Amino acid sequence: MELDVIRTLSNLSLFLQVIAFLMLVYAIKLKTEGIDQHARGASLAVFTIIPTILFMFYSISQGFQLASYGIVLLLHRLLGSIVLIFIILFVTNRWRFKKKVHMDIATGLWMVTLIMGIIVYLISFGYIA
Repeated sequence: MELDVIRTLSNLSLFLQVIAFLMLVYAIKLKTEGIDQHARGASLAVFTIIPTILFMFYSISQGFQLASYGIVLLLHRLLGSIVLIFIILFVTNRWRFKKKVHMDIATGLWMVTLIMGIIVYLISFGYIA
């Protein structure tokens, strides 16, 4: 893939991830107005990140690596996978132990994963070394 296309997709991916996380924070605020509004807002945030996840899987299939910063990318992928499992279980209501504490853990992991993703983005495009 051409570098301009990768940069454009990465920019779009980062933008959507940040927007989705802000949507999730807003959905958490909506819980005071009703659980249905909270669930719709959180689900919308999850659906917003689907294109970004597809791009990340595509990047992995193309062999995207940051060998010299491997631990950052490895932790980002590991935590991201855990967050995806939480998200799938929460959105599909398939986890009978779906409690606030579990959602708080998932939100915290999503935030850490997002921060690590921003670091991966900055490293991969030479903003930090």
